[in-house]
Amino acid sequence: MSKSTTTDLIRLNLDFLWGGGERLAGLLGRPMRDHVLPRGDGTMPVLTLPGFLAPELSLNRLNRTLGEHGFPARSWGLGVNLGPRGMSIFEHVEEVEEELGGEIRQLADEYEHPVALVGQSLGGVYARELAERLPDHVERVITFGSPAIDPERAHDLNKLLRLVGRRVARVRLIDLQPDQAMPHWEANHPPMPLVSIYSPVDRVVPVDLAAIPQAVIDKSSKKAPRENIPIVASHTGMAVNPFVILAILDRLAQDAAKWVDFDPHDYFTGPLRLWPTPFRHPLMHERGKAEE
Repeated sequence: MSKSTTTDLIRLNLDFLWGGGERLAGLLGRPMRDHVLPRGDGTMPVLTLPGFLAPELSLNRLNRTLGEHGFPARSWGLGVNLGPRGMSIFEHVEEVEEELGGEIRQLADEYEHPVALVGQSLGGVYARELAERLPDHVERVITFGSPAIDPERAHDLNKLLRLVGRRVARVRLIDLQPDQAMPHWEANHPPMPLVSIYSPVDRVVPVDLAAIPQAVIDKSSKKAPRENIPIVASHTGMAVNPFVILAILDRLAQDAAKWVDFDPHDYFTGPLRLWPTPFRHPLMHERGKAEE
Protein backbone atom coordinates (compact mmCIF):
# COMPACT_ATOMS: atom_id res chain seq x y z
CA MET A 1 0.00 0.00 0.00
CA SER A 2 1.48 3.33 -1.05
CA LYS A 3 2.11 6.15 1.39
CA SER A 4 -0.65 8.29 -0.15
CA THR A 5 -3.16 5.41 0.10
CA THR A 6 -2.24 4.87 3.77
CA THR A 7 -2.73 8.57 4.44
CA ASP A 8 -6.15 8.54 2.81
CA LEU A 9 -7.08 5.41 4.81
CA ILE A 10 -6.21 7.24 8.04
CA ARG A 11 -8.21 10.26 6.88
CA LEU A 12 -11.20 8.05 6.09
CA ASN A 13 -11.04 6.33 9.49
CA LEU A 14 -10.87 9.70 11.24
CA ASP A 15 -13.82 10.85 9.17
CA PHE A 16 -15.86 7.82 10.33
CA LEU A 17 -14.96 8.59 13.97
CA TRP A 18 -15.98 12.21 13.50
CA GLY A 19 -19.22 11.07 11.89
CA GLY A 20 -19.97 8.99 15.00
CA GLY A 21 -19.58 12.11 17.10
CA GLU A 22 -22.01 13.95 14.83
CA ARG A 23 -24.58 11.21 15.33
CA LEU A 24 -24.30 11.61 19.09
CA ALA A 25 -24.43 15.40 18.83
CA GLY A 26 -27.56 15.12 16.72
CA LEU A 27 -29.29 13.03 19.40
CA LEU A 28 -28.22 15.22 22.31
CA GLY A 29 -29.05 18.46 20.51
CA ARG A 30 -32.42 17.34 19.17
CA PRO A 31 -34.61 19.30 21.66
CA MET A 32 -32.90 22.62 20.80
CA ARG A 33 -32.68 21.78 17.10
CA ASP A 34 -36.35 20.87 16.81
CA HIS A 35 -37.25 24.16 18.47
CA VAL A 36 -35.55 26.26 15.80
CA LEU A 37 -35.96 24.14 12.67
CA PRO A 38 -38.19 25.61 9.94
CA ARG A 39 -41.34 23.77 8.95
CA GLY A 40 -43.07 23.05 5.69
CA ASP A 41 -46.78 22.65 5.01
CA GLY A 42 -46.58 19.03 3.83
CA THR A 43 -47.10 19.82 0.16
CA MET A 44 -43.56 19.35 -1.21
CA PRO A 45 -42.32 15.75 -1.34
CA VAL A 46 -38.63 14.97 -0.96
CA LEU A 47 -36.66 12.09 -2.46
CA THR A 48 -33.29 11.37 -0.84
CA LEU A 49 -30.37 9.60 -2.49
CA PRO A 50 -27.52 8.00 -0.45
CA GLY A 51 -23.82 8.34 -1.09
CA PHE A 52 -21.46 5.80 -2.65
CA LEU A 53 -21.49 2.46 -0.77
CA ALA A 54 -24.03 3.90 1.68
CA PRO A 55 -27.23 1.98 2.52
CA GLU A 56 -30.63 3.61 2.51
CA LEU A 57 -30.75 3.50 6.31
CA SER A 58 -27.90 6.05 6.35
CA LEU A 59 -30.56 8.65 5.48
CA ASN A 60 -33.23 7.38 7.89
CA ARG A 61 -32.67 10.12 10.47
CA LEU A 62 -32.69 12.81 7.80
CA ASN A 63 -35.89 11.44 6.24
CA ARG A 64 -37.58 11.17 9.62
CA THR A 65 -36.64 14.72 10.58
CA LEU A 66 -37.80 16.12 7.24
CA GLY A 67 -41.13 14.32 7.61
CA GLU A 68 -41.61 15.57 11.18
CA HIS A 69 -41.12 19.12 9.96
CA GLY A 70 -43.55 19.15 7.08
CA PHE A 71 -41.50 17.75 4.20
CA PRO A 72 -42.66 14.18 3.46
CA ALA A 73 -39.47 12.35 2.56
CA ARG A 74 -38.61 8.90 1.32
CA SER A 75 -35.44 7.20 0.19
CA TRP A 76 -34.75 6.22 -3.39
CA GLY A 77 -35.69 2.55 -2.81
CA LEU A 78 -32.70 1.08 -4.66
CA GLY A 79 -30.79 -0.17 -1.61
CA VAL A 80 -27.05 0.38 -1.22
CA ASN A 81 -25.59 2.85 -3.70
CA LEU A 82 -22.97 0.72 -5.46
CA GLY A 83 -22.33 3.28 -8.17
CA PRO A 84 -21.79 2.25 -11.79
CA ARG A 85 -20.99 -1.41 -12.24
CA GLY A 86 -19.17 -2.26 -15.43
CA MET A 87 -20.28 0.93 -17.18
CA SER A 88 -19.37 4.59 -17.24
CA ILE A 89 -21.01 6.86 -14.71
CA PHE A 90 -22.73 8.63 -17.62
CA GLU A 91 -24.37 5.36 -18.67
CA HIS A 92 -25.19 4.58 -15.06
CA VAL A 93 -27.02 7.88 -14.54
CA GLU A 94 -29.22 7.00 -17.51
CA GLU A 95 -29.92 3.68 -15.82
CA VAL A 96 -30.79 5.45 -12.56
CA GLU A 97 -33.16 7.71 -14.49
CA GLU A 98 -34.96 4.67 -15.86
CA GLU A 99 -35.32 3.27 -12.33
CA LEU A 100 -36.23 6.52 -10.53
CA GLY A 101 -37.94 8.57 -13.23
CA GLY A 102 -41.29 6.87 -12.64
CA GLU A 103 -40.96 7.30 -8.87
CA ILE A 104 -40.27 11.02 -9.22
CA ARG A 105 -43.21 11.52 -11.59
CA GLN A 106 -45.48 9.53 -9.29
CA LEU A 107 -44.46 11.57 -6.24
CA ALA A 108 -45.05 14.83 -8.09
CA ASP A 109 -48.51 13.65 -9.20
CA GLU A 110 -49.42 12.31 -5.74
CA TYR A 111 -48.63 15.59 -3.99
CA GLU A 112 -49.52 17.79 -6.96
CA HIS A 113 -46.18 19.49 -6.41
CA PRO A 114 -42.73 19.00 -8.00
CA VAL A 115 -40.26 16.94 -5.98
CA ALA A 116 -37.20 18.19 -4.09
CA LEU A 117 -34.15 15.97 -4.64
CA VAL A 118 -31.67 15.76 -1.75
CA GLY A 119 -28.52 13.73 -2.34
CA GLN A 120 -25.39 12.91 -0.38
CA SER A 121 -22.04 12.58 -2.17
CA LEU A 122 -22.59 10.41 -5.29
CA GLY A 123 -26.33 10.58 -4.59
CA GLY A 124 -26.10 14.33 -5.10
CA VAL A 125 -24.49 13.77 -8.51
CA TYR A 126 -27.51 11.67 -9.45
CA ALA A 127 -29.85 14.34 -8.09
CA ARG A 128 -28.32 17.06 -10.29
CA GLU A 129 -28.49 14.85 -13.37
CA LEU A 130 -32.05 13.67 -12.69
CA ALA A 131 -33.20 17.27 -12.25
CA GLU A 132 -31.75 18.17 -15.64
CA ARG A 133 -33.60 15.27 -17.23
CA LEU A 134 -36.92 15.77 -15.39
CA PRO A 135 -37.28 19.55 -15.02
CA ASP A 136 -41.09 19.50 -15.00
CA HIS A 137 -41.18 17.19 -11.99
CA VAL A 138 -38.28 18.52 -9.87
CA GLU A 139 -38.64 21.74 -7.85
CA ARG A 140 -35.14 22.12 -6.37
CA VAL A 141 -31.94 20.19 -5.74
CA ILE A 142 -29.88 20.11 -2.55
CA THR A 143 -26.61 18.20 -2.42
CA PHE A 144 -24.18 17.68 0.43
CA GLY A 145 -20.61 16.50 0.02
CA SER A 146 -21.27 15.92 -3.70
CA PRO A 147 -18.43 16.26 -6.21
CA ALA A 148 -18.35 17.43 -9.76
CA ILE A 149 -17.27 14.42 -11.83
CA ASP A 150 -14.24 15.54 -13.79
CA PRO A 151 -11.79 12.96 -15.23
CA GLU A 152 -8.97 15.50 -15.04
CA ARG A 153 -9.61 16.06 -11.32
CA ALA A 154 -10.26 12.45 -10.27
CA HIS A 155 -6.93 12.26 -8.42
CA ASP A 156 -8.21 14.90 -5.96
CA LEU A 157 -10.74 12.44 -4.52
CA ASN A 158 -9.79 10.15 -1.63
CA LYS A 159 -7.51 7.50 -3.13
CA LEU A 160 -8.82 4.62 -1.03
CA LEU A 161 -12.39 5.30 -2.11
CA ARG A 162 -11.24 5.50 -5.72
CA LEU A 163 -9.63 2.06 -5.35
CA VAL A 164 -12.77 0.62 -3.76
CA GLY A 165 -14.88 2.26 -6.45
CA ARG A 166 -12.70 0.75 -9.14
CA ARG A 167 -13.14 -2.74 -7.62
CA VAL A 168 -16.91 -2.33 -7.33
CA ALA A 169 -17.60 -0.48 -10.58
CA ARG A 170 -14.72 -1.92 -12.64
CA VAL A 171 -14.38 1.54 -14.17
CA ARG A 172 -11.83 4.25 -13.37
CA LEU A 173 -12.92 7.87 -13.30
CA ILE A 174 -9.72 8.91 -15.04
CA ASP A 175 -10.73 6.73 -18.01
CA LEU A 176 -13.82 8.84 -18.70
CA GLN A 177 -13.80 10.98 -21.81
CA PRO A 178 -13.96 14.79 -21.40
CA ASP A 179 -17.52 14.86 -22.77
CA GLN A 180 -18.57 12.46 -19.99
CA ALA A 181 -17.68 14.92 -17.26
CA MET A 182 -20.50 15.82 -14.87
CA PRO A 183 -19.84 19.28 -13.46
CA HIS A 184 -22.14 21.32 -11.24
CA TRP A 185 -23.87 22.10 -14.52
CA GLU A 186 -24.16 25.55 -15.99
CA ALA A 187 -25.85 28.62 -14.53
CA ASN A 188 -29.33 27.52 -15.60
CA HIS A 189 -28.88 23.76 -15.84
CA PRO A 190 -30.67 22.18 -14.15
CA PRO A 191 -33.31 24.92 -14.52
CA MET A 192 -34.26 25.23 -10.84
CA PRO A 193 -32.59 26.18 -7.51
CA LEU A 194 -29.43 24.20 -6.83
CA VAL A 195 -27.70 24.24 -3.43
CA SER A 196 -24.36 22.64 -2.61
CA ILE A 197 -23.60 22.04 1.07
CA TYR A 198 -19.97 21.11 1.62
CA SER A 199 -17.37 20.92 4.36
CA PRO A 200 -14.25 23.08 4.17
CA VAL A 201 -12.32 20.26 5.91
CA ASP A 202 -13.68 17.35 3.84
CA ARG A 203 -10.83 14.97 3.01
CA VAL A 204 -12.96 12.69 0.84
CA VAL A 205 -14.42 15.26 -1.58
CA PRO A 206 -12.29 18.44 -1.55
CA VAL A 207 -13.84 21.88 -1.53
CA ASP A 208 -12.95 22.82 -5.09
CA LEU A 209 -14.84 19.77 -6.37
CA ALA A 210 -17.83 20.12 -4.01
CA ALA A 211 -18.41 23.88 -4.26
CA ILE A 212 -20.27 25.41 -7.18
CA PRO A 213 -17.84 27.71 -9.06
CA GLN A 214 -18.43 31.38 -8.30
CA ALA A 215 -18.65 32.16 -12.01
CA VAL A 216 -21.65 29.82 -12.28
CA ILE A 217 -23.29 31.42 -9.24
CA ASP A 218 -22.79 34.91 -10.66
CA LYS A 219 -24.44 33.96 -13.96
CA SER A 220 -27.39 32.11 -12.44
CA SER A 221 -30.90 33.51 -12.88
CA LYS A 222 -33.65 34.20 -10.35
CA LYS A 223 -35.47 31.11 -11.55
CA ALA A 224 -32.41 28.91 -11.09
CA PRO A 225 -30.31 30.39 -8.26
CA ARG A 226 -27.06 28.68 -7.29
CA GLU A 227 -25.81 28.63 -3.73
CA ASN A 228 -22.92 27.22 -1.70
CA ILE A 229 -23.27 26.57 2.04
CA PRO A 230 -20.01 25.69 3.80
CA ILE A 231 -20.39 23.81 7.09
CA VAL A 232 -17.51 22.27 9.05
CA ALA A 233 -18.45 18.58 9.14
CA SER A 234 -17.18 15.11 8.37
CA HIS A 235 -17.98 13.66 4.97
CA THR A 236 -19.61 10.45 6.18
CA GLY A 237 -21.59 12.11 8.99
CA MET A 238 -23.21 14.91 7.02
CA ALA A 239 -26.60 13.19 6.84
CA VAL A 240 -26.86 13.18 10.64
CA ASN A 241 -25.06 16.44 11.36
CA PRO A 242 -27.66 18.69 13.07
CA PHE A 243 -26.34 21.82 11.35
CA VAL A 244 -26.45 20.21 7.91
CA ILE A 245 -30.02 19.10 8.60
CA LEU A 246 -30.86 22.66 9.66
CA ALA A 247 -29.46 24.02 6.38
CA ILE A 248 -31.35 21.42 4.32
CA LEU A 249 -34.65 22.25 6.01
CA ASP A 250 -34.05 25.96 5.62
CA ARG A 251 -33.43 25.58 1.90
CA LEU A 252 -36.52 23.38 1.52
CA ALA A 253 -38.60 26.04 3.26
CA GLN A 254 -37.19 28.87 1.12
CA ASP A 255 -39.59 30.33 -1.44
CA ALA A 256 -38.13 29.40 -4.85
CA ALA A 257 -39.66 32.51 -6.43
CA LYS A 258 -38.07 34.85 -3.85
CA TRP A 259 -34.79 33.11 -3.22
CA VAL A 260 -32.64 34.54 -0.44
CA ASP A 261 -29.31 32.97 0.47
CA PHE A 262 -29.09 30.93 3.66
CA ASP A 263 -28.05 32.87 6.75
CA PRO A 264 -27.46 30.77 9.90
CA HIS A 265 -27.50 33.98 11.94
CA ASP A 266 -31.31 33.87 11.63
CA TYR A 267 -31.31 30.83 13.92
CA PHE A 268 -28.68 31.97 16.38
CA THR A 269 -29.92 35.27 17.74
CA GLY A 270 -29.85 36.69 21.25
CA PRO A 271 -28.06 34.37 23.73
CA LEU A 272 -27.75 31.71 21.00
CA ARG A 273 -25.24 33.99 19.26
CA LEU A 274 -22.73 32.64 21.78
CA TRP A 275 -23.47 29.05 20.77
CA PRO A 276 -20.48 27.59 18.86
CA THR A 277 -21.56 26.70 15.34
CA PRO A 278 -19.67 25.13 12.43
CA PHE A 279 -21.03 27.54 9.83
CA ARG A 280 -18.38 29.34 7.84
CA HIS A 281 -20.62 31.99 6.33
CA PRO A 282 -19.32 35.47 5.38
CA LEU A 283 -22.74 37.06 5.85
CA MET A 284 -23.06 35.68 9.36
CA HIS A 285 -19.61 36.98 10.23
CA GLU A 286 -20.37 40.44 8.86
CA ARG A 287 -23.71 40.70 10.65
CA GLY A 288 -22.15 39.51 13.88
CA LYS A 289 -19.49 42.20 13.68
CA ALA A 290 -22.10 44.88 12.93
CA GLU A 291 -24.00 44.02 16.10
CA GLU A 292 -20.95 44.12 18.35
